Amino acid sequence: MTDPLRQSSYDRTTEGYAPKFKPRVIELIRQQLEKEAPQRTDSIGGEKPYVLDLPELQVIGWQNLNQAGEPYADIWGHVFGEFDIDSKFDSIPSKVQSSGCYLGIFEGRDSVPKLWEQSAWDTGYFLGVEVGDPGTAPEGLVHKDYPASKYAIFIAKGVPAAAFQSTWDYIHQEWLPSGEFKFNEAGVFFINYTEKSGPDDERFEAHLCVPVVEK
Repeated sequence: MTDPLRQSSYDRTTEGYAPKFKPRVIELIRQQLEKEAPQRTDSIGGEKPYVLDLPELQVIGWQNLNQAGEPYADIWGHVFGEFDIDSKFDSIPSKVQSSGCYLGIFEGRDSVPKLWEQSAWDTGYFLGVEVGDPGTAPEGLVHKDYPASKYAIFIAKGVPAAAFQSTWDYIHQEWLPSGEFKFNEAGVFFINYTEKSGPDDERFEAHLCVPVVEK
């Protein structure tokens, strides 16, 4: 999957990124990134992740299944076109994330999926936003809860397909085999798409959030 999540302005400010309610998963990630950023030199793959404990994740979102129970061949064309998921997300009063920021959640995985391959997006893919209070989901969306877990958060930068593959290589070939953690199958892997995740070129940046547990 190499299409951009959405075509958005790369130089948007992050003022709207702060949560409207009590700090949750997204805010804790943002705070950690800001705290450690001055000490880090980021690149595509090969960088040490941030490791932190994250609470239960509450989201409202959309499952990648059509009426026949099959995945959409053109995910982004559907959700940002006819389905108009932006307006649905923006209508949720308790939404923690700002407009254009989403969570790409991959359910039922026992490892980090190969995000540069289409098949990774065809099973158990859920596009959502974190909410402070589930309330009532707009038509076509559902509410889901995911358990708390310790997470290793990797920053994927660059052209999406290359960034995803390079970061995957580092996670599975270097960081997990040589470290103290293994993939936590009781948790859920997700991508945190921010204001920097719009461009489909070297400016792209997203956080790969890997649930982990000590070996």
